[in-house]
Amino acid sequence: MKLTQDHIQQLYKFTRAHHVEHYDLQTELVDHMANGIEEQWQKNPNLSFEEALQGEFKKFGVLGFMDVVEKRQKALGKKYRSIIWRFFKEWLQLPKLLLTFSAVAIVYTILHYTSDSDVKEYVCFGMAFLLVVFSMGYLFVSRKYRKSKMVEGGKKWMLGEMIYNLGNVVVYNNLVFQIVLSVQNLDRSLIDNIWFDLAYALLVVAAALTTYVVMFVIPSKAEELLEETYAEYKIA
Repeated sequence: MKLTQDHIQQLYKFTRAHHVEHYDLQTELVDHMANGIEEQWQKNPNLSFEEALQGEFKKFGVLGFMDVVEKRQKALGKKYRSIIWRFFKEWLQLPKLLLTFSAVAIVYTILHYTSDSDVKEYVCFGMAFLLVVFSMGYLFVSRKYRKSKMVEGGKKWMLGEMIYNLGNVVVYNNLVFQIVLSVQNLDRSLIDNIWFDLAYALLVVAAALTTYVVMFVIPSKAEELLEETYAEYKIA
């Protein structure tokens, strides 16, 4: 026996009822269960669809689909980080490298010529604070647009959700902010040092570039990235 289109739709409905909201993972599970059900029917043609379905679902254990969801999240999280790195690396290659170098040089120069260590602390604090405020502000004002893009076409894709959630960029920028706050505990001889100026310039520029890539570059490439990741994306 073969599954009908009605059976396939019931399988999609079953995955949604068990808290699988992303279409890509739903499709993977539906394919897996469909094959399993058809194998069961070959061995026992008298099984009803519902009995065969419950038999397949039991194979996933007491947690149901949760383990599969977590594994997919980890795998796509790794892929998303590789996407960030792919676009970030462009800023370490010519001609964009010149802009990166210029940004580092500007921050370094500002810190280097700020002779008062207390003032330098405020400058470092201000730069990191602006980065956090900007990223939080953009998250707030763009939330409706991003939410609509996540479900564009009536389907939610796990990688698409990561892209439009902006990769928790606020968390990363907050980490930079926490590092800056720890500067006040450093010995003044360490702060009044060219290596501190250079290290901070590299840190804040790297954070700013990552923010730009996550917030603007990757979302602008979302369609291309989803088509690259999911063979079924164009026809879904």
